[in-house]
Amino acid sequence: MSLLQPDRLLGRSAEESILLNAYFASLSVSKNSPASSILIHGDSGIGKTKLAETLRPHVLEDDGYFIQGKFDQLSYASAKQPYSIIASAFADYCSAVEHRDKDTRQELANKLRREIQREERTLLFEAIPALRRIIGGRCYPVDENYHPHHSCDACQDETKISHNLESNSRAHRLNYLIRKFVSVMSDVGDPIILLLDDMQWANKEELDLLHHIMLGGKNPFIFIFTCRPMDASHPFFQAAEDFYCKTDITLRRLRLDSVRDLVSETLGIEADDCATLAGFISNVTDGNPFFVQQQIISFREKGLLRFEEKWVWDDIDIMEEAGILDTDVMSVLSEKIKRLPPLTQQVLKICSYIGSKTDIHILGMLIRETHCAEEFDNDENETLAKNVISVAAHEGLVTLSQDEISFTHDSFAEAAYSLLEPEERGPFHLKLGKLLIQHVSKDLFQEHLFTIAVQLARGNPKSLQNEDRISTVRIFLNAGVKSYSASAFPVALSWFSFGISLLQEQDWLHHRRLCADIYLKAADASSITGDYDDMNSWLAIIFDRCNDSVVDLLTAYYIRVRKLAAKDEDPKALDVGLEALRLVNIRFPSKNMILHIMVRFAQTRCSMKIKGVDKLIELPPIIDEQMIIALKLLNLLIHYALNWNQELFPLLIFKAVNLNMTHGMSPQMPSAVALYGAIINRFGFPIDEAYRPGELALALQQTISSPNFAHVTVLNHASSFLFIKKLSDCLKTLRSGWDSGLKEGKIFILDMIMYVLFLCHNDMPIFNRGRSPSNDLAELHGWVSIFSGQPLRKISRSLAESSSSMKEHNAMSSLRANGFHQQAVGSLLGDSSTSHGNDGCFDICDEKDLILDGQFKLNELVVSVFLVNNELAW
Repeated sequence: MSLLQPDRLLGRSAEESILLNAYFASLSVSKNSPASSILIHGDSGIGKTKLAETLRPHVLEDDGYFIQGKFDQLSYASAKQPYSIIASAFADYCSAVEHRDKDTRQELANKLRREIQREERTLLFEAIPALRRIIGGRCYPVDENYHPHHSCDACQDETKISHNLESNSRAHRLNYLIRKFVSVMSDVGDPIILLLDDMQWANKEELDLLHHIMLGGKNPFIFIFTCRPMDASHPFFQAAEDFYCKTDITLRRLRLDSVRDLVSETLGIEADDCATLAGFISNVTDGNPFFVQQQIISFREKGLLRFEEKWVWDDIDIMEEAGILDTDVMSVLSEKIKRLPPLTQQVLKICSYIGSKTDIHILGMLIRETHCAEEFDNDENETLAKNVISVAAHEGLVTLSQDEISFTHDSFAEAAYSLLEPEERGPFHLKLGKLLIQHVSKDLFQEHLFTIAVQLARGNPKSLQNEDRISTVRIFLNAGVKSYSASAFPVALSWFSFGISLLQEQDWLHHRRLCADIYLKAADASSITGDYDDMNSWLAIIFDRCNDSVVDLLTAYYIRVRKLAAKDEDPKALDVGLEALRLVNIRFPSKNMILHIMVRFAQTRCSMKIKGVDKLIELPPIIDEQMIIALKLLNLLIHYALNWNQELFPLLIFKAVNLNMTHGMSPQMPSAVALYGAIINRFGFPIDEAYRPGELALALQQTISSPNFAHVTVLNHASSFLFIKKLSDCLKTLRSGWDSGLKEGKIFILDMIMYVLFLCHNDMPIFNRGRSPSNDLAELHGWVSIFSGQPLRKISRSLAESSSSMKEHNAMSSLRANGFHQQAVGSLLGDSSTSHGNDGCFDICDEKDLILDGQFKLNELVVSVFLVNNELAW
């Protein structure tokens, strides 16, 4: 006779009511309100997930979606597949959509195709591959046939250093697209609950992505998070400060009467008949419901519980056994696993070392290679895995789906993992990794790349022999490339670091390209994450080992220049960049600058006229690797020179334009041509002549995929377009520039676009010398920050820093403009310390004070409306 599973959640009626009320309250709020969030705290086994899942029938009854993901302890704080947990949750959503009627599927697909352009989808698929099933398209732009046993030349395209170093823009674009996708999900109108379990194992990158998912979510989208007790400094709690409409639920131990009810329903007897047993179990389990049930199962398996028409036991026997009974949940569960057949034990061990979920095909292959399962010789891998694991499934340790095996509780996974002694765990991980390398087929290798890489990383790969060691380095490099592609830069850095740790001195002789690639990629990733000491040491090795490779040296210089600029050392960055360009004979004068500017301008103007617009648009793509990197570097230096060496500024632009005309079209060409048009205007030539390069820049932008569209848009409109065209004819391009700047997180570009529109709206010249733009830009910066989706607390901190700087420089008009937004945001946060009377810049007469008060209220109103907080707006 089997023990019964209670069909209701016992001892949690108050918490269930809070949860249900929060769900129905969210449905009664305006459809466009920000998504609500629910946090459920408690120890492992206390029933957090079970409580959250009580909402499932209500959501499904409302024709909604209940999707969930679970963070994994075994992958916490280590390299793994980027965003895999969140991606798996959205895979559940995609599967659910596929089972809906045709009209629902088509509605979602059409909305996604309208909102997410074709060229944007690849980046989104890299983070959430399952979306490809809904939208359609390719998932990864890398070599799907990569395998570590290929020669270095064969995988050259895969491991070759990427020169697309617009990393921060890429990350901003991914966050923007994620928000857009979730926003479309919300717009479909059906309730969506996203349950994310075990947030204590989430890393910073996953929390950053989650932040943008929450920004995109609108009512009726609800987030439920569960977490164990953890330190208040954990990044999840910091992120939770910005959650909207947050409901907190803390689950504590069950009271004795609830434990008695749980024991009663599990044994199918009256509560009074098991009072003594329930009291004993409550004491040894501390009222943890999962442990209560496991202790009952343990009593049955030890013969202390017997079924004789009904469940019977001897209280005295149980009390006498109390001294030798396990009261630690891990010990109880480990003993339970040890009573299973040896092959089942081994399979559970394999599953726990792979993670909370295991691919059935992979598991079957590992069973076949680690054990002589002769009785299953004729079975496919999937059938073999299901047959062997069926005993564990019958015992309730795992669940089987069509494609994977999952532990029913993370405590089972932890118990199975603990079956090996700590010193045995690394070698076992390594053994699994090596078996996967040998036996995963070429066409499945990319799909299981991160499973393989994690096993190798958690083992001791330094003990590998040369051939296996180099193959492992290539796997880590490949995992880093994919992580970098998904904008998971810290994860990518971890993989590159793993690979570097395996390299030896002689590898620079026999595998030079591999060594250079992984060092450059690691330096690039570390420059983005701010690990500058590591970056400097890796670049020093490149400068020492690769002094005969101009491409590698230029790439290293590029990374160094970008780092210097990130640390606000623009003048030094400019000097280092000019030094790098001399490697490819690109040199600039240091004296008689005006003469050089006029000569280079005349030469460039003549070349542009000779080439003509038609020939320039038809230029072939640039293929010279040295020039590709040189132009990227030149593009950086142009921006630094604008502030620090304005005599050099036009010479850099002329050089960029001429290099593109000579070597072919690069992604930087539209920006260079647009800047050239702005210089023509600045030199006082007819506005028509300045307008033509602007038109050419936009045409080039349409021809190639360039990350600088927002920049090109601002340059064109500020320098010539709005002097030639009607504003109504410019709005479409300005809107496209706005969208591009928003995707890439370029707040300054958004400020400038709004500034251009602001001046046009007020019928003011773009270069009006009678009015400083700083006041207007300060006024616009607050709105742009909100439009870009930044949380209110972050905006508040940014505005406070801006006010401090404005006071320091006595920029009182800008300070007043900034103060409007500071007051509005502070009011929304309930922060009275931002009152406009406290900073000393609003000491004016009562009548004007009334006007200022009106402006503050107006700002607060607009912010409230934008955040769809109708009650606050009213």
